[in-house]
Amino acid sequence: MQRIKEKMERRKTEENQYESKRKLKVCVATCNRADYSKLAPIMFGLKNQPEEFELEVVVLGSHLIDDYGNTFRMIEQDEFDIGSKLHTIVRGEDEAAMVESVGLALVKLPDVLQRLHPDILIVHGDRFDALALATAAALMNIRILHLEGGEVSGTIDDSIRHAISKLAHYHACCTRMAEQHLIAMCEDHSRILLAGCPSYDKLLSSQRRDDYMDIIKSWLGDKVKDRDYIVALQHPVTTDIQHSIKIYGLMLDALISFNKRTLILFPNIDAGSKEMVRVMRKKGIEQHPNFRAVKHIPFEQFIQLVCHAGCMIGNSSCGVREAGAFGTPVINLGTRQTGRETGRFDWLRSL
Repeated sequence: MQRIKEKMERRKTEENQYESKRKLKVCVATCNRADYSKLAPIMFGLKNQPEEFELEVVVLGSHLIDDYGNTFRMIEQDEFDIGSKLHTIVRGEDEAAMVESVGLALVKLPDVLQRLHPDILIVHGDRFDALALATAAALMNIRILHLEGGEVSGTIDDSIRHAISKLAHYHACCTRMAEQHLIAMCEDHSRILLAGCPSYDKLLSSQRRDDYMDIIKSWLGDKVKDRDYIVALQHPVTTDIQHSIKIYGLMLDALISFNKRTLILFPNIDAGSKEMVRVMRKKGIEQHPNFRAVKHIPFEQFIQLVCHAGCMIGNSSCGVREAGAFGTPVINLGTRQTGRETGRFDWLRSL
């Protein structure tokens, strides 16, 4: 009996040593250009510690669509190995297409997650793709780390963000207010990390690049000057599509009347985006001499363009977060960012 006991103790010790040496398999899932800018710093951190972590990258959503720039290529350019590419977007212009996209993702994700069998899945934000990821992982008993939960904003994004937070097991939030919201949702305080915005390290480290004028001129032409152009980025509001399309048209009319060089990005893939693109083309924005319309800009270049813009206009969360790191004036349109925490700047307006 003594020998059996000693043998069992040795086996237990060996198992504990194995567990302590085993790499933690981390799956990072990215759905679009915006969430990759938040996930990339974490991915680089994991990649730089190969003795501790095994990184698996899953790409889905609008990353794989040509109309939105095939942005999975920027992940490959950052030298990350993409383990799985899932085509999950059902093309359409209404709310039903978004629901079908969530359903398609839920059909495809189980095979991938079962094959990878990660110890933890990292998801970001409030997109419908992220909701599918969190739902699949939770039902398969895979631990979830949710980034930027606990925040408040307008439209359906708010409900999706909170739903993902309730499915998640760990949280990395940006502000103390977000932390308090998660605690109020009965999330375990010991599993909440107040980490700040993941993209801020890159924002602040590259804020003053010597070649920033070269970047600006490459997108807006040789005659453009620092602080003498506008960056516009407006997305559809899925809870009131027709109103958001109307606001988009009014914004374009105002930008035309300003007679300023303007960089305008295509909207995201939410319901109503195709109609917004039609409005843009009907007004001749792509051929207008003052405008440069683009589907995608590499994040490092985009932040230089925002940093040195005279103004940013639209309803992107970039206007109430990233732009604040540079002190760029912002005009926020509509309800998409209602309730979002902002910096205390006199020039931040909400119309």
